[in-house]
Amino acid sequence: MEANVKTKALDTLLTASIPGMEWVHGDDLCDCAFQRIGEWSNPYIAQTLRVRFCCIWEELFKQYPEFVQRIPAYFDGNAERFVSEPWEWNGNYDMPRALWHRHLASKTGKTLPEIREEYRDQEPPKAVPKKTPETRPVWRLR
Repeated sequence: MEANVKTKALDTLLTASIPGMEWVHGDDLCDCAFQRIGEWSNPYIAQTLRVRFCCIWEELFKQYPEFVQRIPAYFDGNAERFVSEPWEWNGNYDMPRALWHRHLASKTGKTLPEIREEYRDQEPPKAVPKKTPETRPVWRLR
């Protein structure tokens, strides 16, 4: 009987719809400006749930446009104002390709598919080395 249960479980596993590609933040598999993916996994029920919240939200936005504000500017909380010009990359790691595509689309007004095609053979900006602060000698009175 136990062998039969194992065979059924294996058959179910082999025929189940297990994705070949894992959805991860920044995978650039959708055209949403803000990619948001949720994942919950539980070994006791042998199930994983992944949700592309960004895509679901886009569909909701279409149904309820009166509850959505799309502001073509970044809110700078430090200065308490909106800034409409995209920043140039200044990160201490290479710019993720998906973010680069959205950055270029924002700067040029082109669509993400156009940007992906136009820049497919180019590399995103590299890390920007941080300047090390100058050290001054510390004088102490003895």
